Amino acid sequence: MPQLVHHFLEDSARTHPDKVAVFQGEQCATYGEINSMADRLAVCLKENGVHRGERVLMVMENSVLSVIGYYGILKAGGVVVEVPDKSTLAEANYFIENCGARVGILSQASARRLEGLSVAVTIGADGAALNPGGIHFAWDQIASRTDTPERISLNEDDLAAVVYTSGSTGRPKGVMLSHRNLCRNTSSIVAYLRLTEHDRVMAVLPFYYVYGKTLLNTHFMVAGSLVINNRFAFPNAVIQDMLAKEVTGFAGVPSTFAILLNRSIFPKTELPHLRYITQAGGAMSPALTRRLVEHHKNADIFIMYGATEASARLTYLPPERLFEDKLGSIGIPIPEVQITIRDDKGHPLETGEVGNICASGPNIMQGYWNDPDETAKALKPWGLVTGDLGHMDEEGFIFLTGRRKEMLKIGGERVSPKEIEDAIMESHLVHEVAVIGHPDEYLSEVPQAYVVPLEPRTFVLDDLVAFTRQRLSVHKHPKYWSIITSIPKKPSGKIDKEALKS
Repeated sequence: MPQLVHHFLEDSARTHPDKVAVFQGEQCATYGEINSMADRLAVCLKENGVHRGERVLMVMENSVLSVIGYYGILKAGGVVVEVPDKSTLAEANYFIENCGARVGILSQASARRLEGLSVAVTIGADGAALNPGGIHFAWDQIASRTDTPERISLNEDDLAAVVYTSGSTGRPKGVMLSHRNLCRNTSSIVAYLRLTEHDRVMAVLPFYYVYGKTLLNTHFMVAGSLVINNRFAFPNAVIQDMLAKEVTGFAGVPSTFAILLNRSIFPKTELPHLRYITQAGGAMSPALTRRLVEHHKNADIFIMYGATEASARLTYLPPERLFEDKLGSIGIPIPEVQITIRDDKGHPLETGEVGNICASGPNIMQGYWNDPDETAKALKPWGLVTGDLGHMDEEGFIFLTGRRKEMLKIGGERVSPKEIEDAIMESHLVHEVAVIGHPDEYLSEVPQAYVVPLEPRTFVLDDLVAFTRQRLSVHKHPKYWSIITSIPKKPSGKIDKEALKS
């Protein structure tokens, strides 16, 4: 029998039916309860025309119901198209038109913004206002149905999800991930994180983001637990929740840890049950990494790298090598993945040479939905071309230079914004920084730095400029400095440099 993504839930419900799978505030749901409701949802979806391979839109914030929605769609043989819960009507209708979804599962909050959504069937929200004249089912109607859906014949190469990338130009592209892609990647993550049924992770990352989705699938695979907290705008409340729920794991992007270390009680709070911390979603500065390790010495820190097109994860840095000699590295390939560094023609490069980071393995996407041209650009005979530049050392550890499309061209020389950003963060004067290129008549472009001061009332820009000049060559010095109160972020929490350019 093939391994399918919803088997994670079904297997854990069979072996641990009464174990709490998800905590959310005062609410909790067991594996048995979630599996039963997902079955009932699958019955409803199938009765309303959802068949093998049909795409179903989900616009929901993290919740017990969004977990049910995810696995229920898969049980019906459908394909999950989960998009940001803050999507506008125009954005949601683009996703629907692009992937051909007829059914939408929405939260009450998202439904209030999406009146007039172009779907025939809505589930979970106020359908009368959202979709007048359409078919609507509330969750209590779902709960009253039978929970024994007819089994759908699926194989591992059937599509499980279409995940839209935010993209720096043009409309978002739909990354096609199969059950095999997601299951194999999940197994590899479970292996290197050494997850067991005793693990309980704090989920502040949204589930529509592949990094957030790995928290759900990995812990359901081992019958662990998730603690959902959608209130990261109040980080101290999240930390108190971690203490109360005896959380063993935490995952975040660089901005998550900047907030925790600079704007919360995290550095001063003992978290006795915290076993591991993972960081992905962009390169974190070594200065911030040092502080993270310093304040939580008893937790293993996993620096990781990946891509939506890789079902999430490609590399990880073993915690024991972090400060031994590999600070700044994104690590080694995860189990079953192969990483090579190649030139633009696909030729492998020598140790230490900077080139395109390319990846192959069972986790690599099937392609972009209805976009053969973009698929051909990304998928080559030698694997996925990630769009990132880096090099590999003599031990096979990979070091990230930056996104190819973000590299600065200063007087004909390529400069990594990350190098400038890391130098600025070393000053300990800023909370966050983003460096982009500013057009220049003579040099093509020069660095422009956007900084959020760590202590706004005492911040002196001249001190930061002087520090940076000691760390970087002259042509890498930012010519333009902008002091701002916050750096724009994508819904996943990643810094949005395109928004800075607009």
